[in-house]
Amino acid sequence: MALKLMSKIPVLRKFKPLVKYESYLLSIGFAIDALVWIIISLLVSLGVAFALLLLIPAYPVLAIVVFAVIADLSIGMPYFKALNRIDQIEQAFPDILKQMADTLRAGGTYEYTLREISESEYGPIKKEMQAVLRKLEEGENFENSLKTLSENIDSRLVQRVITIIIDSVRSGAGLAEILEQISEDVREMNRLDRERKSRTMMQVIFMAVAGGAVAPMIFGFVSTVIRFLVKTAKTSSVAAHNESILAIGTIDLGVQVYIFVVILAASLIIAIMRDGKMSKSILYFPILLFIAYTCYLAAQLISQNMFKGFV
Repeated sequence: MALKLMSKIPVLRKFKPLVKYESYLLSIGFAIDALVWIIISLLVSLGVAFALLLLIPAYPVLAIVVFAVIADLSIGMPYFKALNRIDQIEQAFPDILKQMADTLRAGGTYEYTLREISESEYGPIKKEMQAVLRKLEEGENFENSLKTLSENIDSRLVQRVITIIIDSVRSGAGLAEILEQISEDVREMNRLDRERKSRTMMQVIFMAVAGGAVAPMIFGFVSTVIRFLVKTAKTSSVAAHNESILAIGTIDLGVQVYIFVVILAASLIIAIMRDGKMSKSILYFPILLFIAYTCYLAAQLISQNMFKGFV
């Protein structure tokens, strides 16, 4: 039996972000408690970071970055898969609505229409349609059965369409014509979304390369040059020498914090430009952060070999 920590802690059952996260796990068929998965992800990340620290003790920042990246990717993986599932459903939705409209226009009943959809290959929504059809067969009415579709799919588009369908059924309007109109509107929205992504591709690539590779490499070379200049400068006392060493450490720390802030800002901007959702920055941030710090440390190693004997 799977360990259920959330059900044993009343406070967590009311914590909406954690409840939402557990719904993402369930939507992708990952039958594990949300809190257990988060704890496992953090422990694995900590173990990998500690092993890296033992192997490369000269670069503790790399171990911290690796911990953050692995933890972010592990914890963010269910969210990424859930979003990918929703994207697949929204892409297939125009064809689903069109098929429903054609079936209804040909004289098919609501149940027959849903059965046709559940037997077609439309990706993840097939399972949800089968759940709706199962409720109908158990005696539930059409409206309540269809509501489960919007409850199980965390998509504003799907929820709005389901609301329109239910209102149309209640008012006795021609559902086939309405579904066909909605199908065209959704198809146009998907086309505009693809067009936005293609138009912003160059800006996204520029920000990813500039923020994730070029800037960190420049900072890596600059930090080595600064270290070289400080260490080769003549100091009049031990105190002045100690102050120069402290200054080098402060500069390195400042540069690393600046890289972190730049990557965070770049991830947010890319998520807004490409997907229109700030929350999707969680997908870009760990990858860009790892690339940035790898480039920074690589540039430091290369430049230190160039100034070997001086730094």
